[in-house]
Amino acid sequence: MTTRLKPEEEVRQRLLTVMKGELGFPAEMISVERSLSSLPHLLGQKVPDRRFDIVCFKKQGASLLPLLIVECKAVDLTKKAAMQVIGYNYFAKAPFIALANQAGVYTGYCEEDQGVHFEEGLFSYEKMLSWGES
Repeated sequence: MTTRLKPEEEVRQRLLTVMKGELGFPAEMISVERSLSSLPHLLGQKVPDRRFDIVCFKKQGASLLPLLIVECKAVDLTKKAAMQVIGYNYFAKAPFIALANQAGVYTGYCEEDQGVHFEEGLFSYEKMLSWGES
C-alpha cells in the first residue's frame, strides 16, 4: 500500500527533484525541515522556534552559510507567505529566498534600498553562487 504525500510535501519533493537534477544543487548542501536555531552561524543565539521547508548552503571558508531559504505551500502564494519567508530570512541572512507551490516557484533577492524583488522560476546553484561576483 502506497502512502499518498500531503500536498505541501508533494510540492517540496518535486522542487527538490528539480533542484538536484536540473539546477545543480548538491544534495549535501540541502537540508529539509531544518530549525532556524540549528543554522551553524546562529548556534547559541536566541532565535524564534521556526523551521525552514528547505535551506541550501554555500561554503565560505570552513563554514556553511545559508544561500537559499525555501517556503513550500499547498495553497496560493500570498503576501502573507512572502512575509513568512522574509521573516525567517531576517535571522538566516541568505542572499536568496523562494516561495513554491503546485503552480510554480518564485525566487526573491534583495535589491539595494529597494527591498525584496521576486522573479518567476528558480536560479541554478551556480548562478546563485556567482551572483554579485562580477
